[in-house]
Amino acid sequence: MMEKKRVLLDLRNLKNPTNGFGQIAINYANHFSKMDLPDIQFVFLVPEKCEMDFGKLVEVVKFDKQMKHDEQLLPKVDLWHSVNQFQTIQRIDDDTKFVFTIHDLNFLREKNWLSQIKHKLRLNRRIKKADAVTAISGFVSKEIKEHLNMRGKTPVVIYDPVEHIDKKTQRKPEFVNDDKPFFFAIGQIRMKKNFHLLLDVMKDFPDHNLYICGDSHFHAGELIKSRIEKENIGNVKLPGKISDEERIWLYAHCEAFLFPSQGEGFGLPAIEAMQFGKAVFVAPFTSLPEITGGHAIVWKDITTKTMVESIRKNLPHFYDDPQRIENMKEYAHSFDYGQHIQKYLELYRKLLGQTPLDND
Repeated sequence: MMEKKRVLLDLRNLKNPTNGFGQIAINYANHFSKMDLPDIQFVFLVPEKCEMDFGKLVEVVKFDKQMKHDEQLLPKVDLWHSVNQFQTIQRIDDDTKFVFTIHDLNFLREKNWLSQIKHKLRLNRRIKKADAVTAISGFVSKEIKEHLNMRGKTPVVIYDPVEHIDKKTQRKPEFVNDDKPFFFAIGQIRMKKNFHLLLDVMKDFPDHNLYICGDSHFHAGELIKSRIEKENIGNVKLPGKISDEERIWLYAHCEAFLFPSQGEGFGLPAIEAMQFGKAVFVAPFTSLPEITGGHAIVWKDITTKTMVESIRKNLPHFYDDPQRIENMKEYAHSFDYGQHIQKYLELYRKLLGQTPLDND
């Protein structure tokens, strides 16, 4: 009988289930925990207070504070996968393979030069340890090669998976209390998302509402709330965090999805909106033109004039072409967990079998 290799997935982001990394951890747990493989035993590193039942096929290790100070208390495994660049805890023995996933280098756009240097040093240390570095898009791979010391390693591009949500349960939010058509945007209300630019856009669409949903306690959220009040922009609402059922309803019923962000390693909300066949308008920055694959309307720039003109030009007849919408939905559904996990299994097996990686 073949001896199974132990592969650890760092799923400590399960403690934050409402953010992007938390959602990835939940979906990884759901999918990998059901895999009964002849050659791999999965080990989940989870938060200390995690009470989820992962079934009998996986080994579960709960992280405690002592492990932070003594890596020998961490489980010994054949391969350790840090599923995002913020996971600083690893036990990498001489015979342990290490997979390091990088989702974005947004610090290049958000931080001052000193903070950028610190971030680069931290990432370079982990890259030095890594047997394979994966990136969630071609754009992220390009940035990694340009700004980090890859030591001759080539990033392996494995697109983020997107859960199929278009058939899941919906619930109309209570804050949608009139029959006006509406636009939708979602994400943490940070400056890099550029949601503040949509305030001036909405002044040209008084017959529409805009719901910008997500954690709004950041400085950018306070600025938007202040402007809405001072400038009496009554058709823009910031409801804050919403449930999955409400998010799905808003995707399903919006007239268009607006995403002017300039800080996306992947841009998951744009793909989610495409699952519903919606008109998706995105900024021409970072990964968004790549990830949307020609199915979104890409603004030439994010000035008010350009965004308004593009919406007025493209939206009225967008839904007249059923084939276009079906092609978009098919494309959006191609980002599935099955393909994503299969690519990682192939990578794990190459590393564990000490087979040279294909870096084409």
